[in-house]
Amino acid sequence: MSYKPTACEMARYNQWQNEKLLGVCDTLSLEDLEEDRGLFFGSILATLDHILHVDQTLLGMAKTGNIPAFDPTVRQSETYDGFKQSRGTLDDEIIDFFESTSESWFDDILSFDSEQLGRERHLPRWFYIAQMFNHQTHHRSQITSELHRMGIDYGNTDMPYNPLTPY
Repeated sequence: MSYKPTACEMARYNQWQNEKLLGVCDTLSLEDLEEDRGLFFGSILATLDHILHVDQTLLGMAKTGNIPAFDPTVRQSETYDGFKQSRGTLDDEIIDFFESTSESWFDDILSFDSEQLGRERHLPRWFYIAQMFNHQTHHRSQITSELHRMGIDYGNTDMPYNPLTPY
């Protein structure tokens, strides 16, 4: 079974959820976005920025096969407006890339030495793409939980209700 349809659908879901989340964040003050709320990366904005950083890294790894040095605390954008622009651009890039990529591309094996595991890894590209989408959901849920704690109803996150799904 090809991973391409899943990747394309998850890319659309990712864009939908990011647009919803940014719509809610647009109603918050900059102070609310930057306040340390005890999330893994402190603030809502820092957590959003971390998701962007990992998306860029994992997509780059899948595209090139190169595993870059990675520091999860490095900020990609110092401003909310800069973040929003980068997020929208990357979401479009992810969708366009997956829609134009061959089905066989997802099954190509990438090999690297894992210092953490102490051995060589041989994983298909789709594995990194699945990790990217899993990571997004993990950290977005931290933000939506914080929004709920703040008394803000984030709304629906269920895939069947994604208006970007063409089916």
